[in-house]
Amino acid sequence: MENKFWNCWVDGTSGGYHYKHTTFEDAKAEAERLARMPSNMGHKVYLMECISYCEVPEIPIEWTSILPF
Repeated sequence: MENKFWNCWVDGTSGGYHYKHTTFEDAKAEAERLARMPSNMGHKVYLMECISYCEVPEIPIEWTSILPF
């Protein structure tokens, strides 16, 4: 199983910030830094937690959950 990670997304932009933060606290600090940037003023900055992913090692596509459901 993969480790959890968080990502920051600046709404209304190309997103462009795709660093895998290994702790919520690190991601939150980065979101606050991004929100203070003049180019991002007035845009919401979302913190997104990865909960699953898919890959195509062979057919059919396989999904793996990171969090228990």
